[in-house]
Amino acid sequence: MNIWVIGRNYPKISNGMQGSFELEQAKLLAKNYEKVSYLTCCLRPINLFFGKQYHVWKEEGVSIHTYSAFFLPRIYPLYAVPIRNYIWRKFFQKVEETTGRPDVIHVHYPAMLMLGEILRGYHKKGTKIFITEHWSKVLTGSLDRIEKKQYKKYFEFADECICVGKSLMSSINEMVSNTKTHISVIPNIVDQYELPIHKKHMSFTFIAVGRLVKIKQFDKIILAFTKCFRGKKVQLKIIGDGKEYRTLKKLILNLEMQNQIILTGYLNKNQVLEQLANADCLICFSKYETFGVPIVEAWASGIPTITTTSAAVVADYFDERLGMEITPNNILGLREAMKYMYLHIYDYDSKFLIKFAKDHFSKNAVLQMLNTIYQSYE
Repeated sequence: MNIWVIGRNYPKISNGMQGSFELEQAKLLAKNYEKVSYLTCCLRPINLFFGKQYHVWKEEGVSIHTYSAFFLPRIYPLYAVPIRNYIWRKFFQKVEETTGRPDVIHVHYPAMLMLGEILRGYHKKGTKIFITEHWSKVLTGSLDRIEKKQYKKYFEFADECICVGKSLMSSINEMVSNTKTHISVIPNIVDQYELPIHKKHMSFTFIAVGRLVKIKQFDKIILAFTKCFRGKKVQLKIIGDGKEYRTLKKLILNLEMQNQIILTGYLNKNQVLEQLANADCLICFSKYETFGVPIVEAWASGIPTITTTSAAVVADYFDERLGMEITPNNILGLREAMKYMYLHIYDYDSKFLIKFAKDHFSKNAVLQMLNTIYQSYE
């Protein structure tokens, strides 16, 4: 089977590791299928015309194809979709010259990439079309008019739509009723169970992980932590980078909590996992999460979580043995949960947490779910 997996980007530090989930799934598929390619097309206002625009290389059994092109949608908005389609068609032709016609095209973030018109042509010639949705704009129903119009086109012919959470599936069902596309749920992959659990620190450590943006509500976590633990041997570590870094730094300084609250900035994946393994409890207080990877990474590291039902993974899988669940924007509930966790941390079984994460989100668990879908179309 010749499979094309299409993602947002090739993950690098410079682009915030965008495309990491998509590439990881392509590598997973390569364990069972001989011909797997990962395709990503970078459309940007400033194109670097040094060297080739089209690059191909091999990585862990996956043929990587990247293409970059000049694109200014704000200058010619009426022609944005046709121009995007022209660029993507040109890219697909180049890939097809190398790999042959695909049996399956699996598109991640389909609402963002808007490839419906092109993929319809492939579907007519016998290629199966799968889409996997992760995007929060689909979850919250905030696609603009053009995005919504393009998104609905997929559901006129796509064979399979995979969502990373049930709440995302509900949002899609509301948007595209009466579709023949089969819609299912497969979670994101989290796979770092080899990490040992070290708890050698003298103080209790809460940890929060994610992009430093307003929807994550790190400011509210900081205020709740300060109210509960000022002057105590308790730490809060916030891992990540983003637009709110300076605002959060200023808030910590104004509260005079710099000795207890640490902003680490960007850390790579292994560094994040090391921090989780040495923490006691993860906090996620986002307004919404299409999945909630740091939550599962915490369970996989053997630590419980304080989360809201706004995270899809919590709504779909939560068990009281995994931590505490509170309603979104419940500041008082967050404070009480933090106090409770501080006093009852030894009530949580690290071995159970790790096993739960491994059973539901490991590479083997996700590959088994993917294989069930792929084999049904062979």
